[in-house]
Amino acid sequence: MASILDNALLVGKESTYGTAATLSRAFEAKNDSFKRAQEYLTSDGFRGGMHTRLASRSVPVNMGGEGKIETDVQPTGFGLLLQSMLGTVAGPTQQGATTAYKSSFSSSSAGPADSWTVQMQRVDASGTVRLFTHLGALMTGWKFSQEVDGLLGLDLEFDFQDVVTTVSAGTPTYVSTLPYAWTQASATWNGSAIDLTKFELEGDLGMNTDRRFLRGSALKKKPVRAKLPEFKGSAELEFDGLTQYAAFVAGTVAPLVVTWTGAQIASPYNFELKITLPAVQFQGDSPQVSLNAMPKQSLPFVVLWNGTDPAVTIDYTSTDTAL
Repeated sequence: MASILDNALLVGKESTYGTAATLSRAFEAKNDSFKRAQEYLTSDGFRGGMHTRLASRSVPVNMGGEGKIETDVQPTGFGLLLQSMLGTVAGPTQQGATTAYKSSFSSSSAGPADSWTVQMQRVDASGTVRLFTHLGALMTGWKFSQEVDGLLGLDLEFDFQDVVTTVSAGTPTYVSTLPYAWTQASATWNGSAIDLTKFELEGDLGMNTDRRFLRGSALKKKPVRAKLPEFKGSAELEFDGLTQYAAFVAGTVAPLVVTWTGAQIASPYNFELKITLPAVQFQGDSPQVSLNAMPKQSLPFVVLWNGTDPAVTIDYTSTDTAL
């Protein structure tokens, strides 16, 4: 008999959009948010003696659905998720003659093309594992978040084409490394170190998820990019001068780099996740002071494109020889 401790989330990369893939990886998701969307079309008309809408005139329509994977980022095993966040993937590439491998994920004019099968293994009240397999899951947005006293969090938003309960259970396999923590994070702005107390970065990938047609099926076609993607975030720091306030007022555009550095793999390479934003513009706010806390400054920002470099690049150095 299973218990609620046996709930699990597994993913696999699809070869064909909407066709179940081998479930190759499990992630320690923090909640269960994959939900089927269903609509009902009803036919109303004159009919003597009606009490309300007629039961035999209601047509169910499968509208796919949405879901989110919320998890803590680990130094190994996360390339599989990172590859769908931006559009371009390079690596893993061996570093020197060591066991370190680096993958780079960067934004481009093309939207994400990878689709996934996501299986949520849900244990019901009787202790039976029920399998909900979401097909054609394609990423539509994401968010990194890091605060002092916390772990590096990553939220990944998906749209999916269909959900079935007939796919066999995958076997969960997990990575064993410790998640990245706030003590491993550092940042630079405009080439100089900056002491952040909070950092968030999110991406809206601009995907059209409602590609439905009169083609004898309710199932949508694969989502594609239909508008400019947007990348934005926020940083927070102690108010210790006018540098960032002056940049906010002037509309200065400068690079922001945030890095999480783990244990050494082999000299000179460490486990590492580095987010590079070559063109960041702070868009507020004014500093704040109080009677019972350190003065602080919140810095919401937008990520712009400098015309040359990718707007967002994520470098991931690990011991993974494959994503």
